[in-house]
Amino acid sequence: MGFIVWAAAALGYGIQIWRSVANQTWLQLDATSVLAESVTEQNLKQYFRGFRFLDHHIEEDAPYFDRADKQKIVALLRQFRGMYPDFDAVFVILPGGRVIASASEQEQREVHAITNAYLEILSNQRGVRTSFPKEKASAAGLAVVRLGFAQRTARGSTAYDLVADVDLHRQIASWLRPELITGTDRHLQMGLVTRQGDLLGLWPEPTARTTYAEGLSAWLRLHALPPLPKATLVPAPVHDVGLLHVDDAGTDRMAWSALVPLKGVPLEAFVSIPSATVRDAWWQQLRIPLLEWALLGVVLALMALRLNKLQRLEHQRASQLAQAERTARQSSLFYAALAHTTQALMGHTASNVSTTFHDLATSLCILLQARLVCVGRFPADRRRSEMAACAGPASDFAQHLQCGNDQHGPERWGPGHQAIATGEAQHATIESPEFGPWRQRAQACEIAGVLSAAARTQTGEAVLVCAYYSSDSVIGPEARQVFQRMADAFAEYIERQANITKLERIERYRSARRKIQRGLLEATAAGDVYDILAQTLAVETGADAVEVFALEADILKRRVVAGALEHALSHLTDVPLRALAKGEGAYMRARVWNARAPVLIQSPSADPQLSPRWREPPLSDMGLLAGWPILAVDTGEPTGVVLLVARDPHAIDEELQHLVTNILESAAIALRQARDRQRIEALALTDSLTGLSNRRAILEHISQSLVRVKNRRKQMAIGILDLDDFKTINDTWGHAQGDALLREVSRRLQATLRIPDAVGRLGGDEFVLVLEELSTSPDLPTILDRLERELTAPYTLPGGASVGVGISLGLTIYPSDDCAPDILLGHADEALYTIKARKCSRQRGWHIWSQAACPNTLSDAAHDGPQHDSLHAKGDRTCKSS
Repeated sequence: MGFIVWAAAALGYGIQIWRSVANQTWLQLDATSVLAESVTEQNLKQYFRGFRFLDHHIEEDAPYFDRADKQKIVALLRQFRGMYPDFDAVFVILPGGRVIASASEQEQREVHAITNAYLEILSNQRGVRTSFPKEKASAAGLAVVRLGFAQRTARGSTAYDLVADVDLHRQIASWLRPELITGTDRHLQMGLVTRQGDLLGLWPEPTARTTYAEGLSAWLRLHALPPLPKATLVPAPVHDVGLLHVDDAGTDRMAWSALVPLKGVPLEAFVSIPSATVRDAWWQQLRIPLLEWALLGVVLALMALRLNKLQRLEHQRASQLAQAERTARQSSLFYAALAHTTQALMGHTASNVSTTFHDLATSLCILLQARLVCVGRFPADRRRSEMAACAGPASDFAQHLQCGNDQHGPERWGPGHQAIATGEAQHATIESPEFGPWRQRAQACEIAGVLSAAARTQTGEAVLVCAYYSSDSVIGPEARQVFQRMADAFAEYIERQANITKLERIERYRSARRKIQRGLLEATAAGDVYDILAQTLAVETGADAVEVFALEADILKRRVVAGALEHALSHLTDVPLRALAKGEGAYMRARVWNARAPVLIQSPSADPQLSPRWREPPLSDMGLLAGWPILAVDTGEPTGVVLLVARDPHAIDEELQHLVTNILESAAIALRQARDRQRIEALALTDSLTGLSNRRAILEHISQSLVRVKNRRKQMAIGILDLDDFKTINDTWGHAQGDALLREVSRRLQATLRIPDAVGRLGGDEFVLVLEELSTSPDLPTILDRLERELTAPYTLPGGASVGVGISLGLTIYPSDDCAPDILLGHADEALYTIKARKCSRQRGWHIWSQAACPNTLSDAAHDGPQHDSLHAKGDRTCKSS
């Protein structure tokens, strides 16, 4: 019945939607046809006005056609045609049928027979006349409408005929596309047709003459009717509207169409829409409501089925409730015990697990009215274990009571073992076979049976709860389920306490990791990283000793030892990298180095591969030896080894292993940062070509040297050395040879100078010399003469060529010249320019800067003769430059 009502409602709604869509389609068709009529008539009126205007201009030259300039008339016609592109051809025809001017694509000299017949009609009527010629004059292959005007003389005879062919299918494109029902405008077909049914144009315009166009023309020819009088379109349109049977690519379909005649011309406009399009629009509006109604029907059906099912469930619930009332009294004691157990376990912490179990056993014995209640914990790696807590009047029965998963022990058939094995509560009376090994002791303690339940934690540990009673009157099926839930509560409590302990340990490990990471990232040298690493691991892991070994010059050296066993591990010596790769000696370090992964050895005293020291106190008391590699961040290759010794063999759990691994990763990053920082500092203070100190480094060295010289009350010389004619060598042999010469000069400078002296490169071929520990006057000339001999000796370039260079050296003496480092360099530069200016007359290649206000004890014995005492010596000779 419900389906019939739904189908009737859907049918009525579909009919209503169809009438709405049909009325909307009819109204849209009529509105579109009226629009086509209005636009086309406006265009025709414009054509007529232009045609009369053209005739007015031609009329002025009509009496003189024989002498008139025909090119001028043709130009006028073509200009007119350009203004009205819908005109295919415009002709001026004399009464004899001769064409005197034409604006068509091809000039026509004779008219067709049908044109002659049309000219006779024009001769008998006045004004512009239209007709539909039967020949296919349109360039698109469609028929045209012909406009004609007969110009008469004063006596009433025909002076000439003005004829034009208008291709009205072009202007169909100017019709506005109407907004019909959603999706119908894509299938709209519009066009013009003659009163006789000949098709003038289609929109959209076909690419070729199709069966659709021919069928439409035939249908219009059969249904061409006189125009109907205007009337209000309720409920049907005023125009000729009907169903159209046409053939489109071999498929029959119904078309809805409207036909409207045009005023003043033998034409009618039509608009059509395929029936399939209207049906699609109807379905688009109908399908969503139908789907909603269908879903509503399904929902109602499901609700009915659900109601029926609920009624059946209600009957079942009533019977179950009656049964539950019969067993409620029997299970009330166990529910009370379960509630007490849950509440008690939720309020205790891990610090008093044993006390909690004993208190619960005492409370459960009272609540269950039992003779004895026992709670036991059985780790997965142990076969047998004693009960952890027992309470009750029959406590003597619990003495030496063991249980577990031993397949060969006497308890393998007991209720406790079966409860652990099956995970379900087990009930056994004293007469049951599985109670055999304990029957006599149970009778002595007035025990009649036992209810056992067990549950396992995620780590595999089993928790067993047993209730021994004197009567089985309180034991039922529901009591077993509740008792099993009590065992589950014990297991959940153990897991929860283990998780709390684990979380506390993890948080402590995380805090330690953050602490050491901060310390490692703040360390500026590798030694600091090793110290922080050893001290933190010793504290956070509780290890008795932590050793850090690092690779230095292909030798794994001990860097840091932390912990109480520092002296006991003194036998661990440095090991060459070659021995580590072969696994020779240093057994533990070689294993860690080659494995590139952590290695843990429990009871190292039992490992024969380790040194005999591990079998002697205090190392023999250690339960764990662990090692981790320090892996380089960029290559992943080992760069060091960390060894950890602990007394507890289980001191390193999984979380602690992750902690140590993360700490070592942070240490590797800190080591790389320290190396990068040292390398950057070295690059910032070193000349890239020669490897000498650059300007910044030599200035810092001068500042430090000034302090040392002042404290030791010595003298110091600062000089700038320049190679003579170095540009000539660059120009002759090339810059690569010049760079090689500069490197050789740097080598000779370092080999010639003393240990406390320093040399740096300012740039180009200029070098800075810092000569410390000058105490007597002959010191400086001796050093400078030896330096000049070494630097002016011939040089052999990489190509084999031998060249010689001279040097110019300007110096200043501290503390005679007591100035800042940069000013001292300036004074040395002044002395350099002085000696370079005397290159042709000098006896030596060096000169010491001096001034009258600052006498120099060394300069009197060191500079180049009396003429060099000042920058303006009278005996100087200038050297001609080449």
